[in-house]
Amino acid sequence: MFHPFSVLLKKTYAFHQTSICAKLAKMKSLALFGVFCVFVCLSDSACFTALLELGAKQCVYGNSKHPVGSTWTNGECLRCTCSSDRMECCDMMGRVASKTKGCIVKYDYKTCTFDVFHPTDPTTNCAYSAVGK
Repeated sequence: MFHPFSVLLKKTYAFHQTSICAKLAKMKSLALFGVFCVFVCLSDSACFTALLELGAKQCVYGNSKHPVGSTWTNGECLRCTCSSDRMECCDMMGRVASKTKGCIVKYDYKTCTFDVFHPTDPTTNCAYSAVGK
């Protein structure tokens, strides 16, 4: 026996299932977007900003002074920019966080690079992870 109400009920159920699937897909997309935003923020984690006093004509880092509008790299491989309201510095090299046991890290502050190697066995593969840059 055919009931028009059962057809309407089936269509409503199908629509409801489709809208739930669409909502879940949208939620997954938003979740992935959120994760991407977190990674973008973390990728810039080797930078810091220092606010300047109103009307400041220079930025001071350590013992050095730099005029507003200048950019420089210091001896610690920090590249800094001085603007009218802030100084922003970012690590140009990164730092080794973990490495293969027995390996050592040699930082070159003139070229802002580093090398990870085994001091007595050059055939040892030195795996490492680094943070910054």
